Amino acid sequence: MEEGETKSQYAFQAHTPATQSPAIDDAPRTPSPRRPTLANYLHSAIAIPLIYLYTVVMGTLSLALSLGDPDGRKQHWCASLWSRMIVRTVGVRVRVHGAENLREGASYVFLSTHQSYMDIPVMLGYLPAQLRIAAKREVFLIPFLGWHMRRGGHISINRASTQDAVDTLRRASEEIRPGVSVFLYPEGTRTRDGTLQPFKKGGFKFALQTGLPIVPVTIVGTRALLPRDSIIFRPAVVDMHLGAPIPTAGLTDPDLPALMQTVRDAMTKHF
Repeated sequence: MEEGETKSQYAFQAHTPATQSPAIDDAPRTPSPRRPTLANYLHSAIAIPLIYLYTVVMGTLSLALSLGDPDGRKQHWCASLWSRMIVRTVGVRVRVHGAENLREGASYVFLSTHQSYMDIPVMLGYLPAQLRIAAKREVFLIPFLGWHMRRGGHISINRASTQDAVDTLRRASEEIRPGVSVFLYPEGTRTRDGTLQPFKKGGFKFALQTGLPIVPVTIVGTRALLPRDSIIFRPAVVDMHLGAPIPTAGLTDPDLPALMQTVRDAMTKHF
């Protein structure tokens, strides 16, 4: 499809009234986690110390490599390896769908569902792109992990102040380098019941400011693997669905509701 055709088609969508989100009882949701077994407890007792060890070792290596890595590419390699080590240790098989939708070397804004802490290693380890994360400020305070994120050019978001978060994303939008993509969680936090929560506008405004296409990402299986308020892993298969890029060039704030609905629809069809 030609670029002009894509934009024209989306322009029609952007001015179509957004449909209402379904009532929470009727909303699609990802599979619920099963009750952990004794084997899960024993496995987690081994996996958790190993994850801390991986974080210290790879965080230290990342800091050392950052001295000669102004673009953060070596640090991203460290983050990707760290993520894959975690995924394999906790017993996950990741299946990626839709990688053919991405163009090598292009920059995107990835907006992802957020079901579990394990979403981050799945994204960093298996999404074929140079990624920078927009994450809550508290993550940057974690030893080794937070140090790596600061040196690697990731984006610290103060969720306590909406204006501060907006200003941070605006500044970050001016510093995105060619070939580097950013991923954010438009829900802002992890779901409790497997449904897709209401979206915040920050990630969408960031996309409009940069003019970068949005790629909807739906991760299914991480909630069954490690649900919210649990530290016990249940080995699982995780599917990561990468949607077709949605162009944002030329869109303005009045287009936000329809853009948000388009992304939401692209995510929920995989639930």
